[in-house]
Amino acid sequence: MFKQSIPKFTFRRFASHYAPSKHLKDVAYKQDLPKGKEFIKNYEEKVHHSESITNLWKKLTYVVAIPAIFLVAIPVGKIEMDHAKHREHTRHLSDEEWPQQYDYQNIRSKPFFWGDGDKTLFWNSDINRHVQN
Repeated sequence: MFKQSIPKFTFRRFASHYAPSKHLKDVAYKQDLPKGKEFIKNYEEKVHHSESITNLWKKLTYVVAIPAIFLVAIPVGKIEMDHAKHREHTRHLSDEEWPQQYDYQNIRSKPFFWGDGDKTLFWNSDINRHVQN
């Protein structure tokens, strides 16, 4: 049959898994009631403390964060509506009327392998235009 050679040396992998000691079989685990009660008391104190902190952060979220989001969203929404009107206007411009293209814009070292090879993956025809002179 097939015989596999086993190397003479092995590497010990420290802390890769838990290997119980041979001596643990001799140790008898005994219940320690005072330590158990102390543990339960400390656990209940932590739960009580975490409940009060959690309620504080919930109140801060509802009273401060959500109104702040709405107060910021209103002027940003107005500005974005103005931008949408401007994009609607620029959509109908011809290539001659389109703003000047600079040398660093729309650099193509080779065509993209999708579509007509000129448009990037996130191309938006309302905003982006590659005017070739």
